[in-house]
Amino acid sequence: MYSLAVVVAAPNVRVQGHFAKQAYAGCMESKRARAASVIAYLLLDLVVVFLFIYAGRETRGSGLGERLVAGLPFFIGVLVGWAAGRVWQAPRTVLWKGIIVWGSTAAVGMLLRLVTGAPTDSRFVFITFISLGVFLIGWRGAAWVLDVLFGRVFPKVVDEKYRK
Repeated sequence: MYSLAVVVAAPNVRVQGHFAKQAYAGCMESKRARAASVIAYLLLDLVVVFLFIYAGRETRGSGLGERLVAGLPFFIGVLVGWAAGRVWQAPRTVLWKGIIVWGSTAAVGMLLRLVTGAPTDSRFVFITFISLGVFLIGWRGAAWVLDVLFGRVFPKVVDEKYRK
């Protein structure tokens, strides 16, 4: 069955015949690895938002359940940012993808807190925007610096469509 298949392994390269099964398996492994890394980056965004919530609620002696409920608007903001900015395409991009996630997390989180009647005084809004910016853009910036220092593939700082 696979001996007659034609599988596209790379742009302008076709693998046919005996090696098609191996090329197909390699292609599926790379798709699985890509999906796993995207999920890991989404979880990392959610974890850093949880750290923000944990640090803020630590002073009040809240339990884990209360912290998760308090963080729910911000978790929704992360998901909205990922969907609006199509962050899964380049989750480690510092500019634009990171800024979109940061802005949507803070804005959607604050709007949902406002709608639910949770406190949103000006100091809290300011601290939220600064802290989430440090966390959500910070890990992307740190990953970029580590990639540069260790000579890995140089990540995109700015999406190609914004370059002139």
